[in-house]
Amino acid sequence: MGLGFKKVKIRQAKLEDIPEILVVEKEAWGEQRTALRKMFESRIKTFPEGTLIAEVDKKIVGVVVTERVDYDFEKDSYTWYKITDNGFIKKSHKKDGDVLYGVDLSVSPSFQHLGIGTKLLESIGKLAIRYNIKQGMLGGRIPGYYKYASKMDVEEYVKATINTEKGVRSLDPEIDFYRKAGLKIVKIIPNYFKDPESLNYGILLLWKNPFYKKWYRWLAANIFKI
Repeated sequence: MGLGFKKVKIRQAKLEDIPEILVVEKEAWGEQRTALRKMFESRIKTFPEGTLIAEVDKKIVGVVVTERVDYDFEKDSYTWYKITDNGFIKKSHKKDGDVLYGVDLSVSPSFQHLGIGTKLLESIGKLAIRYNIKQGMLGGRIPGYYKYASKMDVEEYVKATINTEKGVRSLDPEIDFYRKAGLKIVKIIPNYFKDPESLNYGILLLWKNPFYKKWYRWLAANIFKI
């Protein structure tokens, strides 16, 4: 079934959406890795604009959570737990941070064919443009790596491609998804997140806001005090 039959609506999440959001989380991540109710309560209260949901026929089928942080790409090293305040973002969110960081992206498996993940990423980009945030960043999974770890190291795996009927694509399906969405891999992160399929590795993905204006941030901070 194509998008012509199912209209996808993206909107800001509300506290009353949390029960439905948690259903999507469990479907996407399983019982052991899903976020807790109190995490989503903290996320929405801390940065209301940063949590977006995707709806199809008024049913929540996807969610993306972001926060604003400051990050030095040359020096900083982090785990998901450190940069997200263990998923709560209350202590890690910076209201004037120059990086919009993706904390969580979850899509109900039965609705992935509608391109929900791509639409949520596009909405994050629009959010960065709206608030004149310099760049977007997230730590992605490499869930196919456990199958190849005995044959190649993680650096080789991240760069590996395969030929298909539709052309060349990344060996790992999630890397392929992020690259098609315009994100660039800038770093491999050991012990990023407890993820047996990725052997606990994460990849740092970056998107630079082409509309970012330095002068706007200076005016906001020094003249308008916002």
